[in-house]
Amino acid sequence: MQLRELTMRGTIPKLRIAMHSASSSQPTLAQLFRNRNFTKFWVGQLISYLGDRIDQMAMIGVVSAGVSQAVAADRANMITFWATLPYVFFSLVAGPIVDRFDRRRLMIVLDFFRAIIVVAIPFTISPEHDVRVIYALVLLIGCATAIFAPAKSAFLPEIVPEEHLLRANSVTATMGTLTTLIGTVIGGALVTVLARLNDVAHQNIPALNLIKLPLGLASAFVIDSATYVVSAVLLWLIVVEARERTRISQREHDVATEGTFFRRIFDGLLFLSKRRVPAIAAFMVSWFFFIGGAYFTLTTKIVYLRLVQNESEAPLRLGYAYGLLGLGLAIGGIITGRVAYRRELRKFVPACFVAASLLMLANLLPLPASFHYFVNLAIGLVAGGVVVSMETVMQRAVPDRMRGRVFAFNNLLLNTLLLGSLLAGARVLRGSDAGNFLASIDGRIVLWTTLTSLLALVGAVIAAIGLPRKLVIAEVHAEE
Repeated sequence: MQLRELTMRGTIPKLRIAMHSASSSQPTLAQLFRNRNFTKFWVGQLISYLGDRIDQMAMIGVVSAGVSQAVAADRANMITFWATLPYVFFSLVAGPIVDRFDRRRLMIVLDFFRAIIVVAIPFTISPEHDVRVIYALVLLIGCATAIFAPAKSAFLPEIVPEEHLLRANSVTATMGTLTTLIGTVIGGALVTVLARLNDVAHQNIPALNLIKLPLGLASAFVIDSATYVVSAVLLWLIVVEARERTRISQREHDVATEGTFFRRIFDGLLFLSKRRVPAIAAFMVSWFFFIGGAYFTLTTKIVYLRLVQNESEAPLRLGYAYGLLGLGLAIGGIITGRVAYRRELRKFVPACFVAASLLMLANLLPLPASFHYFVNLAIGLVAGGVVVSMETVMQRAVPDRMRGRVFAFNNLLLNTLLLGSLLAGARVLRGSDAGNFLASIDGRIVLWTTLTSLLALVGAVIAAIGLPRKLVIAEVHAEE
């Protein structure tokens, strides 16, 4: 069944936007967490995110062993590239899968799949392996995550009332970004500290000789695998009420009868092409990820060249830099959850982009190298405003039967832009010590910082033009 036919028959609802007149209000945190299903979901993702960040630091530790700081920085950026690449190839396929099957059960299967892959790494991979083997494993895990991510975004409205979505997204984003802070720091410290105990441990515990990686790296992978299992168990414990089960079954049946699998792949794009508000929201999130990819390569290079004194410090220093970005996102998510529900988005979102632009330029000021940490904290704060507000608009504006496909298409868009900026940043920042300033690494850092700042200003202009006047989150709904 064609999307146009569904729209004409009223099966797919149109977007309704009312301005400034809602009576609903945001719940307190206590009220939100009285929802036991949301609490289980939130705790599961909290633990899983924590493991992912620890795993990320371990992967960086594996590919950075025995190479120069410049090469290590490039390889750290490539870990992010290969983890993100599956979103480009799997996102359109993931959409119909997420809408066709029970999202909770799908996430449980994907959690167990990732747990098995990650726990096998310490027993099969050593630092002497070709770096391409490591990238292949990162790619495989990323394939599962590319399906899990839209399933998670589409699942949240199934367990949280519409009027609670902004606060739920806020605390979920806060959880994810706080674990970025805690996980990257713990991961960096784990890799660094346990590396010093590696020889002693292997001498006194013969069983450890089965592990091919240093103790710190192996521990990080085992912890990450365990977090996937915990996440799967908590998802399994979520109680689905009879009414919700009926609705899910109806959605699965409706999606199955809409047409062939490949015809449904492009439904997310077709849906957004006819609806301005969710389309602009999707683009704003994607554009911020585009800028984020550019800034990620910049912060990685700055850490390695200005803050890392020796190879063993790299995971810890990167943990601080990435972690403070996460802390900023957490604070920004909390603030957005409290103030953005009835704030005019046409003013709020451009203000966040302008602030990000100015903060990026602060990296060029003649200040101590450690000032970069505080810049990351502030940039994370304004990023939280954009991501939380725009994702909430999408969840409220898109009907349940289309959420998987719309969020999957959005993941395709944002990760394609993210990959593009990661590759461009990695290429531009491969500077040298040549006499020409722009050919040197310092010159290229100035060039890339300036360009990234300008991209943030472009985002501010697009948001100011694209978002309707007087649009507030409280009044965005998908009519049934």
